[in-house]
Amino acid sequence: MKCFTYVMFLVLFPLFWSSAQSKDCCSNNKLMRSIKYQFNLMNPDECGSETSDRVKSAFSAKLHKHLSKVTQHTKIIFGTVITNTGDAYDKTTGVFTSPRDGTFYFSWTMYTNAGGSCPTELVHNGNPVGLANHTWNAGSKGNHSSTQSGVLSLKKHDKIWIRMERTGGGNCYAGEWTSFNGFEI
Repeated sequence: MKCFTYVMFLVLFPLFWSSAQSKDCCSNNKLMRSIKYQFNLMNPDECGSETSDRVKSAFSAKLHKHLSKVTQHTKIIFGTVITNTGDAYDKTTGVFTSPRDGTFYFSWTMYTNAGGSCPTELVHNGNPVGLANHTWNAGSKGNHSSTQSGVLSLKKHDKIWIRMERTGGGNCYAGEWTSFNGFEI
């Protein structure tokens, strides 16, 4: 009971003191947000424009194994994580899950063998978003890379991944040549 009384004093005293000191609505709202935040009663997204202390999501991952003749709509799993600030990218599924509503930048690079192809696309909640990356190297004697990028407005819990746009006719090489990246703007 003593602990409850103490906590209530800590919560209520600043409210009464603040309203006695100032009738400024903005100051009272900031104080209330601060109290809610300290007691974990508030979602960090409710902080309005005061988001400078919020950690923005960012990730970079590399393809961890070579892929050969991958079939249409197969999800590409970039399993070697370089950066995963905010832990929104899952290296076991290859899926980025948006931690909040916001605008995000994504890019990916694919690298294929001479004469091969590795046609991929960016997928948002199961639907292609119209950004495709076709690393195609017909008739060439050397390997070839291709990069695509885009900016998307996402809602909290939206999912983004890369998949084969159609069956590839070659190898998609792993390592430092092939990556999937994204960050919150």
